[in-house]
Amino acid sequence: MSFISLFPTLGAFVLFLYIIAVLLHLFFIKKEKLFISLISVYTAFLLLVIVPIFSPTILNWLSIHPYIRAGVFAILCIVLFIILSFSNFNWFSKKTSPTKFITSLIYRKAIVGLFFTTILYFFPETLKVKFGNVVYWLFMNLIAMIIWFIIPLFLAFAYRFKTRRGWIE
Repeated sequence: MSFISLFPTLGAFVLFLYIIAVLLHLFFIKKEKLFISLISVYTAFLLLVIVPIFSPTILNWLSIHPYIRAGVFAILCIVLFIILSFSNFNWFSKKTSPTKFITSLIYRKAIVGLFFTTILYFFPETLKVKFGNVVYWLFMNLIAMIIWFIIPLFLAFAYRFKTRRGWIE
């Protein structure tokens, strides 16, 4: 018996993974690192969209191996998070951490939502049809991608990471 068979559908399993990822992000990523997490997810996303445009070799390789793009995105997010944790962004991120728990939770849900949307969006169509309507509308269509891409940016400028003088000192 596999762990996935405990769930009624593959979509329920993805929703369970999303909730677990938000909780893990809540417990293991400090508030001071939220800005770094946000930057690493956006940078990994942009690199996977922009680099294949300018390099036909990478574009061909990614099209031959459809699961590689999702894996490269996840690995790139983790590597960028680690690199940015030791850079000047670490100093800036400590000064911009949100002070309220609910604001922190909203940021985390948005960051993890963008992470899940990007990974699921890069999956091949043959696998996407197995997930169901709820997961499709939450994570896998182009509208969901745009919404999850905009929500963290909107929150960053609407709630503003708390500093003494606003967004940037």
